[in-house]
Amino acid sequence: MPASLVLSRRLPPITAFGMVAVGSAIALFPPAGLATADARAAALVIGAIGLWATGTISETLTVLLLFTLAMLMKVAPPQVVFAGLVSSSFWLVFAGLVIGAAIKQSGLGARIAAHLAAALSQTYRGAMVGVVLFGLAMAFLMPSGTGRVVLIIPILAALAEHLGYSKGSKEYIGLLLGGIFGTYLPSYAILPGNVPNNVMAGIVETMFGWPIPYGDYLLQHFPVLGLVKTGVIIVVLLRLYRNESGSPVRAAVRPTTPMSPAERRLAVLLAVALAFWALDSIHKISPAWVGMVAAVFCLLPRFGLLPPKALQTINLEPALFVGGIISLGALVAHAGLGRHLATWALSSLSLAPDHPVASFVQLSGLATMLGLLTTQPGIPAVLTPLTSTLASAGGLPTGAVLASQVVGFSTVILPYTAPPLVMAMQIADLPRREVTRVCLITAAVTFVVLWPLDVLWLTLLGRL
Repeated sequence: MPASLVLSRRLPPITAFGMVAVGSAIALFPPAGLATADARAAALVIGAIGLWATGTISETLTVLLLFTLAMLMKVAPPQVVFAGLVSSSFWLVFAGLVIGAAIKQSGLGARIAAHLAAALSQTYRGAMVGVVLFGLAMAFLMPSGTGRVVLIIPILAALAEHLGYSKGSKEYIGLLLGGIFGTYLPSYAILPGNVPNNVMAGIVETMFGWPIPYGDYLLQHFPVLGLVKTGVIIVVLLRLYRNESGSPVRAAVRPTTPMSPAERRLAVLLAVALAFWALDSIHKISPAWVGMVAAVFCLLPRFGLLPPKALQTINLEPALFVGGIISLGALVAHAGLGRHLATWALSSLSLAPDHPVASFVQLSGLATMLGLLTTQPGIPAVLTPLTSTLASAGGLPTGAVLASQVVGFSTVILPYTAPPLVMAMQIADLPRREVTRVCLITAAVTFVVLWPLDVLWLTLLGRL
């Protein structure tokens, strides 16, 4: 066996062991300024991140270890340790699993996929471009990133199979990743498109007394972080998952049979749910509870969408995993680890008022690296309250500091930091290695190409 292959197989467990060892050292010998309980929390966070990132053991087993050790070590009260299990994200994933099962069971997913396939170019390349743009269009219609992922995955899976690609094939994985990344990464450039955007906007309005205008946010960020990043996603996925056989996709045929009663009921239910998801800024009902209402209707015995014992056959591990990710963020916030890291990093940065571009790039890097600890939604929660301090230290206007945070939390290095990607990976049964590879490559292209373009664009707008 080649030495490189042996090393590649041994590297993940070695990396995980190293991170667990570092965490253990922090717990046993807390750094100056870090309380014992907070040091233990840091140890658990580092260990969990190492196990999740390397996949040495299953994600759900890591979650159970995190819960158990956090309670045994008394690093936080139960409401913090188990915060993920009562979060809206946990219940949105649960609802998504039920809705996805209903879409598949009723045949509605296959019907939608057939109509969508007929609208796409009859080549694999055209299908890839189509699903990415379909995902991007959904980002404008539906503000919840997790909700979009839940809704489109059954449709994408049915579409790939309708085009003749078996589950698990390179083309199948590529098309699913196209829709998922297309609806997720560019949506950071659309104000209500993701949780971090909304967290930042809420803190800004509370602190400074002015709301971030939708149009201004779109103008600043969508040309580069939205449109150009969409192009990057298409190019990367076509390179990684190209149709090597050269065979065209299966000819799309629009369904001629009428919709069944179950399909009609589910279509109406999803239309109502989509309307509520799209208008959540008006009625203020969380997307999770809209999803749960739809899920309960799917499970009602007389509604005819799922069999009576459907919950016994639905794999609920994805919900537990997402709950664990949310609990990890709660532990980080409770222990103040993000603020500790940000304070330490600021003392290490070379922010200079006479070099605003260099300050902007450093702050973007700080936000990106912070996400590896706090996950993406935690970045604005930690950095946005420090906006005035960062602006003074870096010689930047307030808007430029906020823009650096958008650049940071829109650069996703590893999937565990982004709950919608975690959810997609679990619901769609996508290999962690494939999702991680796409994240790493798109992040690398973002660093090298999109960051300089974003600096240029903001300079042209007079914002930097």
